[in-house]
Amino acid sequence: MNKRIPKILLVKMLLLYCSMMVYAQKTPEWVLPATPFNEAETAKLMEKGTAVIQGTATLKKKGKDNFGVKGSQILLFPVTPYFTEFLELKKKFNSRKKQASMSPVAFTYRVEGRFLDDKGTFQFTNLKPGKYYAISWIAFARQKTVAVQTGTSTSYNVYGYALGSSPIYEDQYYDVFIENEVSGFVEVKEAGAVVNVVVSN
Repeated sequence: MNKRIPKILLVKMLLLYCSMMVYAQKTPEWVLPATPFNEAETAKLMEKGTAVIQGTATLKKKGKDNFGVKGSQILLFPVTPYFTEFLELKKKFNSRKKQASMSPVAFTYRVEGRFLDDKGTFQFTNLKPGKYYAISWIAFARQKTVAVQTGTSTSYNVYGYALGSSPIYEDQYYDVFIENEVSGFVEVKEAGAVVNVVVSN
């Protein structure tokens, strides 16, 4: 004997299914490098050295320079075959459906820095000679408008009676802040070197 499912339960099941489908659509497929990650070699590249990488990070939008603000993060990765493939994958897979990514272990092999002022100044110390990749995200303001009702206009007849009214709107401007990536390669050629660099988009 078949039992009928109550309508309320059917509705709940349908809502649960829809929410699962929405979640599945929002979660991208992560594409990882096929090159094996050599943890031992990467760790060796990150051993303490005597070189310095310093400079500024800037994002140019519509002729205006936007800088990393004091305290914001900037990362430095040693360039390995694994990381090089990751950068190539980023060019191909950067959408809601598919995105390039690194393994959690590979991502831990980085140097974390902070901007020293509001002009995007940064410095990484105690580095070994080698090739590095600096990356950060800088926000810029994009102006938008919205129509806001600021009053009403009422019309009257010759006897002074109100015939009707209509809203008065004015455009108001506001800023939306959007982050863009800035990045670039840096090479340290010898121990004790001080390398100056500008990281930009």
